[in-house]
Amino acid sequence: MNPLKYFIPLFLVALLSCSGKQPQVQADESALPPRSIVVVYENDVHCNMEGYKKFAGIRDAIADTADVLTVSSGDFLQGGAMGSVSRGGYVVAMMNAVGYDVVALGNHEFDYKIPRLINLSDSLKATMTCANFVRKKDATPFFKPYVLKSVGSKKIAFVGALTPHVLVAESYAFTDNSLDVLFDVPADKIVQIVQSAVDDARMAGADYVILLSHLGLVPPVSSVDVIRKTTGIDVVLDGHSHSLVDERFEKNANGDSVLLTQTGSKFQTVGALDIYPDGMLHSRLIPMASISVESEKVKNVYDSLFALVAMDLQKSVAVTDFDLTIEGEDGKRLVRKGETNLGDLAADAMRFSMKSQIGLVNGGNVRTTIPAGTVSFQNVLDVMPFANEMCLIQATGRQIKNALATGAAHYPEEFGGFLQVSGLRYTIVADSVPHIENVQVETDSGFVDIVDESFYTVGLSSYIAYMGDENTAFRQSKIILDKVMIDNEAMTGYLKSFGGTVPEVYCKPQGRIQVKSAR
Repeated sequence: MNPLKYFIPLFLVALLSCSGKQPQVQADESALPPRSIVVVYENDVHCNMEGYKKFAGIRDAIADTADVLTVSSGDFLQGGAMGSVSRGGYVVAMMNAVGYDVVALGNHEFDYKIPRLINLSDSLKATMTCANFVRKKDATPFFKPYVLKSVGSKKIAFVGALTPHVLVAESYAFTDNSLDVLFDVPADKIVQIVQSAVDDARMAGADYVILLSHLGLVPPVSSVDVIRKTTGIDVVLDGHSHSLVDERFEKNANGDSVLLTQTGSKFQTVGALDIYPDGMLHSRLIPMASISVESEKVKNVYDSLFALVAMDLQKSVAVTDFDLTIEGEDGKRLVRKGETNLGDLAADAMRFSMKSQIGLVNGGNVRTTIPAGTVSFQNVLDVMPFANEMCLIQATGRQIKNALATGAAHYPEEFGGFLQVSGLRYTIVADSVPHIENVQVETDSGFVDIVDESFYTVGLSSYIAYMGDENTAFRQSKIILDKVMIDNEAMTGYLKSFGGTVPEVYCKPQGRIQVKSAR
């Protein structure tokens, strides 16, 4: 069957909808072919609030000729200004306006900690699914392992799966005030847990099983790993790795083909999974830039929410005559494996705010470029959306070197724990086992070698100091001041200290992090 037989009418509906025209077709409904089912999907939206207008618009256009379900594979609550200022509340309001059917958890749903996640899930009208987010005491799933939806004569089951990496990246979310661990995402049992949910869904009468996966194409357990070790899954709508996968087929444990797809991130594309009446499956990615239709209902909700925070978000913090970027000269993201001018500025902000000898910021916490022009509070929140609390620690030279080494150990691959630095400089040796050398600390008389047993004050976020598990070198360091302010406040204060314009010294990286090949 030619997939375009169904795609072309849906595309024409979208075009006609944007001009206000509707196709005038009258036919005997009994003579029409059975309707296809289309699952409209996204992943890793990360607070791209405007994208929901077109997402709902294309969904509504498709609904004229097919039965439609709307789903997410996670990472929607965090990653932008409107998520940060509302601690996810505005995002839930937008998703309720869209009218999602089923939503899976991503690791960034845990950024505001589990009590807030539970509160937001109660407000979300869609059903949330996650098979492997379990209570520690009895290993029972906190959310539904699968959700069964009836569409026409068919039943479609959605099973949620969350990356175990959440236990590292958002480890702080899994403890209460007494530091007791109440929840778990067991990595060693994920295949067993997913298989059990799939089997239960089949026993409940599911004609199709779709895995809403926030595993991605990355360790510790990838979506492909799960496909190859399970049976009964028809489609994986993937997330987490921000990959663009239009349509890929992987063999499961029985040798059957499973369709895998992923939409990238921040609404680069909208995904449409076609389930044809004859059982054929086909996925396609629709570039967001090519979508002309918008949902008027969702647009109105967005406008109302944006108006609530627009004045504060658009206030000028500073002006920059050049881009403050997370990218390298090739236009690719560099901040998680190399020095950038925005990385320098962010690390300087940590140092400035805590009045410390050294400032550190992890590359995973510097999220997006600030373009030349006015720097607004929204720009700052987009760069640092996680509201990590700032602290001042006393660390030995050895602990600082260990932290830098941990950050550089994945080079030339990206790593969220890679450290941008202030008051320091060092060299990464790009060997088969990457390592660091020539670590020097800035003094009044210039840079000198750091001393292993000497103590230095370091301004950094609590995430690096003691909460996150990507870089744990400072766990034994003395905390001098804690929870002084949040990181985006530190960035705002530093930008304001310029008195108007970002200094020219930040127009390019300052040479704090050198990379050399091994001899």
